[in-house]
Amino acid sequence: MSNEIKQETPLWHFLSSFNKGLSNGGLLNAETECGVVVKEAPLSAHLILRGDSRDAVFCSAVSDTLGVELPLKVCTYHQQNNISIYWLGPDEWMIIEVGGQSHIIELALRKALKGHMAIVDVSGGQTCINLRGTGVATVLKKSTVYDLEAWDAATSNAGRVVQTSFAKSSAIISNRFDGSYDLIIRRSFADYIAQWLLDAGEEFGCRIEQG
Repeated sequence: MSNEIKQETPLWHFLSSFNKGLSNGGLLNAETECGVVVKEAPLSAHLILRGDSRDAVFCSAVSDTLGVELPLKVCTYHQQNNISIYWLGPDEWMIIEVGGQSHIIELALRKALKGHMAIVDVSGGQTCINLRGTGVATVLKKSTVYDLEAWDAATSNAGRVVQTSFAKSSAIISNRFDGSYDLIIRRSFADYIAQWLLDAGEEFGCRIEQG
């Protein structure tokens, strides 16, 4: 008998309970054409990094360690392979590696960085979902007051990001180079936001998938 603890994403139970076809909660099966597709990322590393953005040595050490340039421009993020760094404030960033191990990233950063800084592992309290499809723009308008249409198009390794209200909760929203959007949300609100998206995307057909 294995003593290994099985880890599941925040939306795993939601998908297991409801994603059984058209008859359950408005969810559609995989063969149905949908205007909104919601896909949860696999378990990933989520870390908050604090430091001095005016310190060139600090910025260079972060970039060299992660292989991603530290974003210094307001409301932007940089991405390379599975690692993204999101600007959250003048001295605050969120680092996410899809499928990554947070303790490995934290150890590497603590080894490379000197002086006044802070690293906090928030992996257990968050999840990331991606929204794509022809109906996403309308669903986002229903869900947040922030004008996402005013954003510049994202490139393959850089885009825009904002912390804002979403579905009477909150989210960190970023645009991707393929035209879709990523939402970083609190784990405790995952089921609620999934239900909200199903309702907001019902007119287009909405499907939720697991990454």
